[in-house]
Amino acid sequence: MTLQIEENPTALTSEQTLTGWRREFCVELLGDGQARIFLRAVEAPSLKATELQRGVLFHRVSSAFTDLAGCVAAARDTLERLARHAARQQPSKDNLFAAVTYDRNAWDQVVNAVEGWQRRPPVAMRR
Repeated sequence: MTLQIEENPTALTSEQTLTGWRREFCVELLGDGQARIFLRAVEAPSLKATELQRGVLFHRVSSAFTDLAGCVAAARDTLERLARHAARQQPSKDNLFAAVTYDRNAWDQVVNAVEGWQRRPPVAMRR
């Protein structure tokens, strides 16, 4: 099982943040128990159907969110479960939009872990 973590998030300027740019926590399900995890900056919200065609699940996070490694460490078990149960597939007449099947409960748990991570108190208050 491999989680590939891309730790170079695109910086958002103050102007971009004020004009509606946002960050998304993304998991690209590669199949065979592998996933690529990354943050991206987007000007407009991503569309679920479009991203599912690429095998990418995403969740909006705060524009200040930057600690991808810490978040992945906190959610590692559920991320690994998500990757382990995901399967790439060829679109068919029964399923034209999703290039991947995945455990929706595992994805919900990943989202909950990400939400909990970004809502934790600042380091100074945790001591």
